[in-house]
Amino acid sequence: MKQSQRGFTLIELLVALAISAVIAVLAYQSIAEVTEVSQNLESKSTEFADLQRAVWWMEQDFSQMAPRTVQDVLGSSLPAYWVQPDRVELTRIALYPSPYGISGLVRVAYSVDNKKLIRWVWPVLDRAPNTEPQKIEILDGVTQFEVRQLNAQKAWQTNWPEAEQTATELPGLVEIRFNYAGFGEVRRLILGVDGLAAIAGASKATGTTPP
Repeated sequence: MKQSQRGFTLIELLVALAISAVIAVLAYQSIAEVTEVSQNLESKSTEFADLQRAVWWMEQDFSQMAPRTVQDVLGSSLPAYWVQPDRVELTRIALYPSPYGISGLVRVAYSVDNKKLIRWVWPVLDRAPNTEPQKIEILDGVTQFEVRQLNAQKAWQTNWPEAEQTATELPGLVEIRFNYAGFGEVRRLILGVDGLAAIAGASKATGTTPP
C-alpha cells in the first residue's frame, strides 16, 4: 500500500520563519558589535598614534632649546624661551635640514585653539611685518594645556621669564600637561638645559630618587 506524503503545515512554516528571523537578528547584532569594537579599536589606535606624534614633536622642540632671542614684527625683543598662560614659544636647534632652519636655529610655538593643539613654525628668526608662521594642527581634542618649568632656584614657575630672569635664560626641566579626549590627563617631563641638575634639584625638593 502506498504511503501518503505529509508536508509542512502553515503553523510549522510560521514557526520556522520566526526561528530564522531570530537567528538572523542575533547574527546581525553579533556582527554589528564586532564591527563596532573593531572600529573603536581602530579609532583609538589612530588617536594614540596622533598623541605619540604630538609628544614626539614637543620632546624634540623643548629638549633642543637655544638661548637666542628674536625680534617681533615691531622690532621688540622676544625671550629665547617665552611662556604665557595660553602659549609657549621658543628658539630651538635645527639638527636636521629644514626649510625653516636659519643658521641651525628655528622658532616654534605651541597653543590650543578650539581644542586643537597647534604647532607654529616661523620661516625666519627675526620677523618682518609680512612674516607669517606655518600653522600645523598636531592633535585634536586637547583641553587644559599647561606648561611649567623649573628655574635655577629649583622652584616651579608657570610664566617665563619672570622679572629677575634674563631674556636668554632657559629652564632645566619642563613639565607639559594637558587633557586629551578619551585618554585623560597626559603629563610629560622634558629635559632642557642642565637637565640632569634640574632633575636632582626637583628630586631633592620632593624627596624622591631620580631615575
